[in-house]
Amino acid sequence: MGGQITRAPSIAARARREGLIFGECLFDRFPDGDRVGGAPLNVARHLWALGNHPLLLSRVGQDGEGARIRDLLHTWGMDARGLQEDPQYPTGSVEVVPDPVLGHHFRILPRQAYDHIAWPADWSASSRIVFLYHGTLALREAGSRSTWERLTGQSAWRFVDLNLRAPWWTSDLLATVLPGTRVLKLNADELETLAQVFSLRGGERQSRVADLAQRFAIGEVVITHGAEGAAAWAGGRWQECPAPVVKIRDTVGAGDAFAAAWIAGILRGWPVDLRLARAQALAAAICAIRGALPSDPAFYSPFLGDWDIHP
Repeated sequence: MGGQITRAPSIAARARREGLIFGECLFDRFPDGDRVGGAPLNVARHLWALGNHPLLLSRVGQDGEGARIRDLLHTWGMDARGLQEDPQYPTGSVEVVPDPVLGHHFRILPRQAYDHIAWPADWSASSRIVFLYHGTLALREAGSRSTWERLTGQSAWRFVDLNLRAPWWTSDLLATVLPGTRVLKLNADELETLAQVFSLRGGERQSRVADLAQRFAIGEVVITHGAEGAAAWAGGRWQECPAPVVKIRDTVGAGDAFAAAWIAGILRGWPVDLRLARAQALAAAICAIRGALPSDPAFYSPFLGDWDIHP
């Protein structure tokens, strides 16, 4: 008798069981070469390495860069069926420019494939999603935004990872994205921007975060602040965690590693203080390498062992 054939779950079934990562796949153009990136892709890669297997829903061009991203997903053992191909628009591209103060800044190009993420063909109106991760960059155009709007109605909870890159966001977009968020992640500069846009009460960071959470019914607000560490507002409590001391190569992708560890912690039931410490640890390790993602899968081994994760 022949062996039983195991069929891969549909993409809707994967999202229902494992969650959905929505948004941009792109290449970061560094002065010394190109590296695959985009916050959603980075978060998805980290989560798969940490033993969670969400579906990545994104869109690339029918070009060499798109093929490279698809090949990388296969190399990493990830499900690439949510990676759509666009016949008109190119795979996303961002120029990463070194900055003596910020470490780096970005020049983000318009009219990219990730602006046109379509509703998946095998997805029904009754499909459910255990969680939905997304940022704001991929919501800048109507195509991807309309797909996102439908997905939000099917998700049990959302993790919103702000990436306020001028001129690709508006106050109206934020007012649409923020309400009812389970977790909002932002950096200290983005908090200052929200404080101005929404006239948040209080001069201290903690009071502004509390006002933001109350105003938009946000469950948890997580703030990253580079070498100063991170803080979280959750359950009416304010908790802080210092950043580990590491030799920094660059800071690209550190926030994405933080987000992935935070999501992994929610799915595994870690308390907030443990999520803060472990998210900081993974982010710091990314700062110690060049680029947003490790080239060696052994990078994750210490975390799997220390965190008692068995993929």
